[in-house]
Formats: sequence, C-alpha cells, structure tokens
Amino acid sequence: MSIKRKATGVPKNTFRSAYNLGNEDYSETFNEGITEQHHTDLCDINKILAQFMETGIMPQTKANPQYGDVSQVDFQEMQNTLATAKTLFEELPEQVKANFNNEMHSFLNFAENPDNLPQMEEWGLAVKNERLAQALQTQAGEETTSLPAGKSDESDAAEQLST
Repeated sequence: MSIKRKATGVPKNTFRSAYNLGNEDYSETFNEGITEQHHTDLCDINKILAQFMETGIMPQTKANPQYGDVSQVDFQEMQNTLATAKTLFEELPEQVKANFNNEMHSFLNFAENPDNLPQMEEWGLAVKNERLAQALQTQAGEETTSLPAGKSDESDAAEQLST
C-alpha cells in the first residue's frame, strides 16, 4: 500500500511535471515482453563457443572474418596516429570537408586514389611534381620489347632496351 498525499491523492513516489497532473496513468504494461526469445541460443556467446569447440567450424556470418598479426602494433601509437589524422582533417577548408560530408574516412579514401590527384592539386592539398609527371608519361608511352628468339646476351638486351 502506497502513501498518498492529502491534497491531491497522488502517491508520494511518483514524478510530477507540468505535463503530468498526477491523476492519470499513461504507463503500459507488457506481461509477456516484446523481445523475441527464440533467438537467445543464436546470440549466447557461451553456446556459440561450445558449438565451435565441438565441431571446429565457425557459425556462418554475413561478414568475412579477417585475421592478421598485430603484435607489432602499439595501441597508444595507433591512437596518436588517428588523433593526428583527425586534427589534420579538421584543419582543411570547410568547402573541402563539405564535399565529404565532414567524414574523415571518405576523404582518406579519396586522397589515396591516384586518379584524384588533379582535384587535390586544385584544392591546394597536393603539389604537382613536373618531373614525376614527365617520367610517368614517358614510361607509359614506351612499349616493352622482348629479346629476339635465341639471344641471351645481356649486352644485346641492354642495347635493345636503350634504343
């Protein structure tokens, strides 16, 4: 039995606000619950590991598991690297960040693609290296040649490649 206030008749332990005058009950009660209980075995980590230990097969998931040796990675060093990258991203001009919805990972994916170099140069985020551009153009323009059949002399190969 709860103790009621004399003036209003509202139990003392209820919260009153400007929207609740204290005389109406707006709560809902769920006796059976709304959680689907038939998924509990699929989500219980102990049962998942027990199944793995018994069969040796991981349960099927939509994600592809990735394994890697990260013993050489220091957690603090990685956190510092991420903080530096975030700081550098925050220093970019607002119009550049707006192109990527202010998302650092979108910008990093864009900046890693060499096809986007002209746009990065236009924004002033990359410096055009004329000598590198010329070297890449000449390398792309040259056709690879092979030695004629029967020739194995290195001097002939070097002479043919130089011409």
